[in-house]
Amino acid sequence: VWLDLSKGLGCPVGAVLAGSRDFIRQAWYVKHRLGGAMRQAGIIAAAGIYALVHNVTRLAEDHANAKRLAEGLAGIKGIALDPGLVETNFVIFDVKGTGRTPDQLAERLEKEGVSFSVQGPTLLRGVTHLDVSRGDIEKALTIVQGALAH
Repeated sequence: VWLDLSKGLGCPVGAVLAGSRDFIRQAWYVKHRLGGAMRQAGIIAAAGIYALVHNVTRLAEDHANAKRLAEGLAGIKGIALDPGLVETNFVIFDVKGTGRTPDQLAERLEKEGVSFSVQGPTLLRGVTHLDVSRGDIEKALTIVQGALAH
């Protein structure tokens, strides 16, 4: 099990890896072989501890914002998305019906302050996290709708 401490939990970097004792030994070995040994990592660990203590309960807010984003996007002509499939803070949607490529649409939206990442030949991904409010979701939906109207 891999738990990322960034984004939703607000930690600048870090993750927690859990598994069997043998798996963790092997992961530790590989991490060091690939240059992953870090000295003086206490400050990063402190941020991770803070994130786990203070930000886990607010993940529900990210999931609710992602659900709202999914519902809004699903209502925009040309976007294919089943909001019922969105259970976390990731929203992946198909833009094939818009007549634009994901790259074209992502570039256009980025200029207006909305960031989606390209996930495939017809897919974009949006991620909600600690720094994305419900108001930001509503603004993003308005911008997407406007970008596709022209």
